[in-house]
Amino acid sequence: MPKHAPIKLVAIGGGTGLSTLLKGFKRYIIPREEKITLTAIVTMTDDGKSSGRLRGEFSILPPGDIRNCLVALANDDHLITKLFNHRFPGDGQLGGHSLGNLLILALNQLSSNFLTAIDQARAMLGINARVLPSTLDKVDLVAKVGTMTLRGQVAIKSYQAPIHEISLMPPMATALPEAIDAILAADLITLGPGSLFTSVIATLLIKDLVHAIAESRAKKIYICNAMTEFDETDGYTAVDHVRRLLNYAPGMQLDYALFNSAPISAEMRERYAHEKAIALDPPSSVPSDLQGIRFICLPLASESRFVRHDCNKLSEAILEIYSR
Repeated sequence: MPKHAPIKLVAIGGGTGLSTLLKGFKRYIIPREEKITLTAIVTMTDDGKSSGRLRGEFSILPPGDIRNCLVALANDDHLITKLFNHRFPGDGQLGGHSLGNLLILALNQLSSNFLTAIDQARAMLGINARVLPSTLDKVDLVAKVGTMTLRGQVAIKSYQAPIHEISLMPPMATALPEAIDAILAADLITLGPGSLFTSVIATLLIKDLVHAIAESRAKKIYICNAMTEFDETDGYTAVDHVRRLLNYAPGMQLDYALFNSAPISAEMRERYAHEKAIALDPPSSVPSDLQGIRFICLPLASESRFVRHDCNKLSEAILEIYSR
């Protein structure tokens, strides 16, 4: 029997959410057995911690979310993966820096090309997937938070209030051409999980990237978070997440929205209450303004130190939805 062509999957987002998703898909991209070909398109607006320091000192694009995605796709047991994930302790010049970020910086300086640096890091880690920045332009988020207009992800998150509106500076940042090509060729596009504004919508602020998603014939799935975030989505319902996403993606039609239905323990709810975050209840029906989107509720969350999507359950659910 002829082998089925791999599903061309494009995963869009940033932060912990995107790396969790990619970790679940890792087992489907083994060479000669691959069920999917995978391209991750990563937001480039991080200005905190190690990434922010490297942006300021070396004028490099933020490597942190790229590194997280590469590590998520690499073999956990390999020494090089552990090295990429190592973070230096202390308050000195190296304190807080991830070695993977420094390696990407070094590769970028050797090649004078950020894409080449990512590809070389990918080769070092033996990854059979592509990780692409959403843009090669140097961009910052600008948000209306409370009564303030704030620039930069750290400033926005530090204000500890819901985001009313978010934009990109400069506003006409150009999408990476390779990212556009991947989107237009995709069979399946995922958006999220991750911080609604600073990880998912942040990528959709690049206008030609949104236009490509709208034009793509791929099935499109939004993966909603399991919890609210006080500094972004306080008071939001799960359906509010979908509405806000679509507000920033003119012309894009979602095929599916995926929600967690696994109950969150009383202990974890209490722990998150200290952060003024609450569990998102899955919607019971599709409201009239979102007709045409299929809502799917599945037990996807897991609990350890945090509430996160179970990476394997999530990848299985997405592939099952695609096969419908």
